[in-house]
Amino acid sequence: MSLSAELEHGFNDTVGVLNSQNAVLVDQVARLLSDERLWAGDGMTSMSHWVAWRAGVSAATASAIVAIAERVDDLPESVAVFRRGELSLDQMATIARNAPSWTDVQSRDYATVMTVNQLRHVLRKYPFPELDADGREVGGQVDSAAAPQKNDEVDESDEPVAPATSSDDDAASPSDASACDIDEFLSMSQDDDGSFRLAGRFSVETGMVVRSALDEVRDRLFQRGEFGVGLVEALHEMAQSSLDSIADPARRSRFRVNLFINADRNGRGMVDATGWNVPDAIRRWITCDGMVTPVFLEGGLPVSVGRSQYVVPIRTRTVIEHRDHGECRVPGCDAALGLEVHHLIHWEHGGSTDTANLVLICGKHHRMHHRGRLDITGDADQPGGLEFRNQHGRVIKPSGAAPNLPTGPLPKPVAEYSHPDGGRLDTGQVYFNPPRTYYDDLRDRMQSDSEYLASIQPPGLR
Repeated sequence: MSLSAELEHGFNDTVGVLNSQNAVLVDQVARLLSDERLWAGDGMTSMSHWVAWRAGVSAATASAIVAIAERVDDLPESVAVFRRGELSLDQMATIARNAPSWTDVQSRDYATVMTVNQLRHVLRKYPFPELDADGREVGGQVDSAAAPQKNDEVDESDEPVAPATSSDDDAASPSDASACDIDEFLSMSQDDDGSFRLAGRFSVETGMVVRSALDEVRDRLFQRGEFGVGLVEALHEMAQSSLDSIADPARRSRFRVNLFINADRNGRGMVDATGWNVPDAIRRWITCDGMVTPVFLEGGLPVSVGRSQYVVPIRTRTVIEHRDHGECRVPGCDAALGLEVHHLIHWEHGGSTDTANLVLICGKHHRMHHRGRLDITGDADQPGGLEFRNQHGRVIKPSGAAPNLPTGPLPKPVAEYSHPDGGRLDTGQVYFNPPRTYYDDLRDRMQSDSEYLASIQPPGLR
């Protein structure tokens, strides 16, 4: 065997082992889902939250694992191939999130020859009919005794149901029910080059509202004489208008853009409240001609007010947000919205409003603490200076991952992994065959053979 063939064979073996081991992990999570008492606690807010903390994986990976685990019984054929090592975690997660159970076999077959992007394109856009347990279309059932037969007269009000179609504007909504049932999300991050990245997925209704708002802003800017305004400029203007509309001074201060200038570096280091680096070009522009609320840090000295007041001042809160990177400090929690500043030693017990005694946590964990289900102690200013304990007194580690190191090579997967070739995908030939009862009911609703044949043609995904 040549070196190239040996490397390719070994790579496929490794990927197959990885796939099959991910399937083992999914099966374990499926068992945990059967009884919440097996995982709930330790400040966990969901199964995905627990998996991310316990396995030391990202929230996206944890979400994929849980999505598959929730549908193990619905997709037995696809899951069986996943366990054999023939499907990757992302391929299987795409099926679990988008494919109806009646497409199990066909989704499995498509997944083994499609790339992840191709599979997502097909399953997200395909206009799957919504079927009941008997394979009949929900909302499309017809009383067989009253159903029109060939050559029978048909009441004009009894029009046939039009087949699902796909268009540029509505291709992503397979059906009204599934379009309203998608997992909406919006994420923000900073790339290695310092740029800000915004990504999300919304329901059709939310998307239409966002699109209309952006169109209105672009038109408003056009009326002001600013031509050629794109979506980025419109989004910036929309966000700025929202901030400018805050009337209450105290509330407006909370949502001001605060930039931290490191005096130890002669003002050349600048970050925002969550720790994102501000590029030098932007720093120079802001400090030259900008409305800025500067917070100078020298030797990491925080702003504290001791016992002089209980309510955390805006300036102190800004420092806390910067120190805690704008996220809940409870291990495993990545909440970044609706955060609250908590006194480690309560005010009534002599605690001060100093940064060492203040920590940023989400509302859920704040309530858990005051209900005696979460204990937080230590010095919040020191790296690793906080200790979290659950309601049973057990320490919650920064990471729940505790892998047992392998003592030997892992067993080879049952089947050899074969990667998709990544060739051109002819979406016009993609078709999922519903159960026979669906076709029988559909034929009863159609008035002619040509109408029936037209209704079962591949949708021609775009």
